[in-house]
Amino acid sequence: MNTDALVARIHEFGETSAVVSLLTAECGCVRVMAKGAKRLKNSFLGPLDKGVLYRVRLGRRSGDGLVPLHSSRARETFSRLRSDPARFAAANVILEVASLLLRDNEPQPELFRLSVFSLKVIDRAPEPRLDTGVVLFLARAVGLSGHGPVLDACAACGELVGDGDDALLSPARGGLLHRACGRGEPASRPLSADGLSLLRHVSSVPAAEVLESSAPPRAAREVQGLLAGWLEYVLECRIRSLRPLRYGEVPHSRPAG
Repeated sequence: MNTDALVARIHEFGETSAVVSLLTAECGCVRVMAKGAKRLKNSFLGPLDKGVLYRVRLGRRSGDGLVPLHSSRARETFSRLRSDPARFAAANVILEVASLLLRDNEPQPELFRLSVFSLKVIDRAPEPRLDTGVVLFLARAVGLSGHGPVLDACAACGELVGDGDDALLSPARGGLLHRACGRGEPASRPLSADGLSLLRHVSSVPAAEVLESSAPPRAAREVQGLLAGWLEYVLECRIRSLRPLRYGEVPHSRPAG
């Protein structure tokens, strides 16, 4: 099978080989065995590298659950990711979240395309827009996964939540709550008017329009942190790459599974 694939993780296996997690449109997240990947001469046209888009040829799954990787050719290297710590950190968010949301043997082409697009944005965007690129990816990825928050009405009373209203974001209730409706709701977190406006903006308007300008830094950090907490709640796991992005006190609201 020939397919495009993003390298999400690489683990050494013996002296010359590696077990690699690939993100694909057709097969979701696939763990492959790259035999001889660390030899100077191999069939992979150079060493495999995290965060690179390859065209790969895969074999049939073996008894240990791994898929043999027969060959690879780099299509997009996203070279600035490896020379800029801020870009590399943002790319790690994309790769880790996509790895959790892309399931093995389940085609999710939209999420794969979003991941590739987001890496291009992080690689090429001016530095002030990196936060906007991360927020855009997180909001769209949450939506594509089926776990997206409802952002128009209060999940408790059903009344509309206006742009200037004091609001809470509650993963347990599936969306927004008026402050009055969210009293005593342990999983809810405050959402400022600027944060709500940004979250609605990146969730609904075309990506190119979102990326035309930089989001207010404080609002971008707030939304990143809230989406981090949201994902950790619904996925019941810790997301290591999101830890530096959490805004203020946004504690994990459910024990990690």
